[in-house]
Amino acid sequence: MDLRRPHQTEEGLIRLWAEKALELCEDIDDEEALAEYLKPVKETLVALNHDRRVLALGGAGSGKSTLLALLANAPVIKQCAMEGHYTCWRYVCRDADASHSLFFPLPSLEGLELVDTADLASEEVRRTCEQLLQGADAVLGVLDARAADASPVWDLLTSIPPEARTSWLLAVAQTDRLDARAAIALKEQLRQLSRMHGVQDVRIFIYPGEATDAATNTLRSCVQELLDRPQGLYASLRVLAERTVDLVQRADRTLSAREGVGRMYSGFMAGIEQEIDNFMHSQMIGLAEYTHGMQSLLVHTLTNMRSELHRTLGWALSPSTLLRMELMGGVADQAIYRHMDAALQHMQEESDKQFSAQCGTHWEHVRPRMKKALECEIGAFPREALETELHTLRERLGRQMYEPLVAAGIRNRLFAIFAEQTGWMQRCIILTCMILIIAGLLGSLGHDAPAAAGVLLAVAVWGIGCAIQHAATRHICNAVEQLVSELCGASEKQFLAVVEGLIVSRMAAYRQLYAAPRHKVTQQESELRPLQERQKTIYTRLRILLQHL
Repeated sequence: MDLRRPHQTEEGLIRLWAEKALELCEDIDDEEALAEYLKPVKETLVALNHDRRVLALGGAGSGKSTLLALLANAPVIKQCAMEGHYTCWRYVCRDADASHSLFFPLPSLEGLELVDTADLASEEVRRTCEQLLQGADAVLGVLDARAADASPVWDLLTSIPPEARTSWLLAVAQTDRLDARAAIALKEQLRQLSRMHGVQDVRIFIYPGEATDAATNTLRSCVQELLDRPQGLYASLRVLAERTVDLVQRADRTLSAREGVGRMYSGFMAGIEQEIDNFMHSQMIGLAEYTHGMQSLLVHTLTNMRSELHRTLGWALSPSTLLRMELMGGVADQAIYRHMDAALQHMQEESDKQFSAQCGTHWEHVRPRMKKALECEIGAFPREALETELHTLRERLGRQMYEPLVAAGIRNRLFAIFAEQTGWMQRCIILTCMILIIAGLLGSLGHDAPAAAGVLLAVAVWGIGCAIQHAATRHICNAVEQLVSELCGASEKQFLAVVEGLIVSRMAAYRQLYAAPRHKVTQQESELRPLQERQKTIYTRLRILLQHL
């Protein structure tokens, strides 16, 4: 078997979840709440970073280097001359002062440290070894079989407390140099020495003279048992797991408190949203009043439209009047919409001013509450931004109000009303012109009386046409007025939907002003959930590892 660092699997898993717990705490970013629990975990992790130390102590020539070479299956340990009081054999040298450390490229010893010492009989070496004992996980007290009773190991062993002797193994070497009688009496001699020094609780291993595989494996097993004892790395791993569990539980309490604050924040923002909804509902209640305003707007529009039609058509029948009639058939709908849009924009501007004032009052009421509840300063009421958005909504409203009229075919129906009158006008004008032409021909031939009668007839026809035109103009105005009224009545639901959409859009524009605090609450909620899931996973894994430990 090979000597190895104990509990490698458990150590790797516990380290993994301890580091994940530290990363979690770093993401939580609440050092004040977690500092008390972070420090023990970090200190325990640092304590686990050092290699597990196997320390060989004994007198000069007792066989310390030989036994360490057998443990590591590395003859170089026995062959290397020692400089100073001790030599540390490592897979990787990690000491800041590596003057006593030697690199030993044997992967099976990764995480272990084999310490070979000089003659323990020296007072200076003894003091050095007492310091090395403080960090030792397994102590190999090597006794020379030829002078076991005179070994300085006994004095050092009796000077340490009994609870610290659990990491000790007394290994007796050089047995091949004993005669047969001394070899037989060796075990009884060791028992007497143990009773005399009061260290009967320390395990003794007698290594035979020949370096057999069985003897070497037995020695390695004994040292491995010392490394694996509950008081060594196993206990440190359990301490790390327990401290990490405490840290994760504290993180859970911190996250729970933050979740409570988040719920309070969400509740506050929900209250603000409800206030805005109530604000919108109060405006929806006024839809009937707004509809009445639209009807008044229609009356005003029709009055202006009648006046414009009278001015456009005039009072005298002429080719230009006929031309204007044909043109009016194609552009009357635009004229109607132009009058409606102008009146609508004026009315809507007044409505938007009132809306902006109401929003400003609500904003000033919410601002101190927002600062107190969310610690969020939203600043002065952004009136310009809201008014810019309201202007955009007014323009969109004008386009939307025209859509029901277009859908009802107002252009074609208006064209039909005007086209209905152009036929007789055209015939009247042609008849008047023909009579005048005939009268002119008669006058040129010297028939003055018939020529004068023809002129009078033409004037009479033209006068009758003007009278009929006056009546036709009144008829056209009434027909257009009736048509627009019918279309507006038929499109009343569409108009109401457009106005309702306007109110919703205005409230959405005001609601958008609260985007910053809303984003803050949403971001806290979105950041909290992954942290809580990570905390639960880490806690569950650590509890499972603790059960195995």
